[in-house]
Amino acid sequence: MTTARVTLPEKAGFFAGNVGNIVFSTTINSFLLIYLTDEIGLAAGAVGTLFLVARIVDGVSDPVMGYVVDHLPVTRWGRFRTYLALGGVLGAVSFVLLFLAPAWTPAPLVTVWVVYLLWGFAFDLMDIPLNSLIPAMATDPRDRRVLSGLKAFSYLFGGALLTAAALPLADRVGWPVFIVGVAVLSLVLTVFAATRVRERVTPVSGIRYGWRDLARMVFTTPAVVVLAATVVALTAANGARSAGMAYYFTYYAGDRSLIGVAALATVIPTALGTIAFPWLARFLSYKATFVGALVLEAAAMATLLAVPADSAHLALVALSVTAFGGGGALTMIYVVVAELVDFVEWRHGFRIEGAMASLGSFAAKAGGGLGAALTGYTLAATGYLAGQAQTAESLRGIVLAQSLLPAGLALLGALLFACYPISRRLAAQVAGDLAARRDTDVVPAR
Repeated sequence: MTTARVTLPEKAGFFAGNVGNIVFSTTINSFLLIYLTDEIGLAAGAVGTLFLVARIVDGVSDPVMGYVVDHLPVTRWGRFRTYLALGGVLGAVSFVLLFLAPAWTPAPLVTVWVVYLLWGFAFDLMDIPLNSLIPAMATDPRDRRVLSGLKAFSYLFGGALLTAAALPLADRVGWPVFIVGVAVLSLVLTVFAATRVRERVTPVSGIRYGWRDLARMVFTTPAVVVLAATVVALTAANGARSAGMAYYFTYYAGDRSLIGVAALATVIPTALGTIAFPWLARFLSYKATFVGALVLEAAAMATLLAVPADSAHLALVALSVTAFGGGGALTMIYVVVAELVDFVEWRHGFRIEGAMASLGSFAAKAGGGLGAALTGYTLAATGYLAGQAQTAESLRGIVLAQSLLPAGLALLGALLFACYPISRRLAAQVAGDLAARRDTDVVPAR
């Protein structure tokens, strides 16, 4: 089947929607831990347990939400765009409550547990339709690689800008105003995305899958399991690095302003990674490209272990190389997800964009929760004291949380994805067979 190429306004809308998504995730992954320990006064170990348990429990709901999204009524906007806009509203409200509600109650830890779980459910309705769009917008591999690159770059670019601005803005205007501002920004970008993107790819069959079909498709497709495990490891690495960065520069390097400098220093390397690795994927297998990005990211993070506290320039170099590999790794996730949507439809007869997006969301939440929890546990085990001068042992813990912990998790991801079974030849066969099954006319965009 031939579909119309994705236009520049659609790419702009898709980019904006992903920035709107990542400003939520970045604020939570990078600053919720230090906000709860240093502003609200909760213990690092207690918050670590919250992140681990709540994100896994929340992630269990993702397959349900993916199933729901794939079975929601098709509107005049298509299968996903209406629900993306609705999810943007619910996500904004729950995000504000996550940060502000603990300060309003006498039992802040209990409040965080409740609101954190509610946030996860609300965010699903925003995140899963957004992550379903790449295989729904295009069949052309070039468009898919471009959209995947835009998605990865928007995540790291938007995350870097927010990381650079967050603490100075929060200090200047106060956390409540800052959090409400982030929520409004995200909502505007998400609604803009929903009005700009178009869905072109329709299922071969109008029959929708059931729960048993979904379980069969996921658990009897090794490539899906391999990708999910890889995403858990990669997002755990990124979650640990994000949660630990504020501690690293505040207490180890001794200059909190370097958080923003480090975030901005990663923007260009991230952009280069989102371009370079999809370009390499034109000549190499997806497996080789993805594994290479993960190994580079792991090696760069590990070097932070040897960087002295007074050598911030070396830390910035290491983080820049990490961003280059990280941009490539994140891009390859979405390239592979689009490939797997086609593969599952080719093998089982059902198109499962929502289910694949929910599986990725579950893996990302589980990984992000695991990474943040491991950071919290590392800090607690090495004697971290909020807002005080750190001991030599606690400083070693902060460095480990920023170096060997995320590096080991990224390397685990590389080892897992080395088992990915779909070759370039098989992927080409899948694309050709699906094209033959569909109408050869151009599919109108919704």
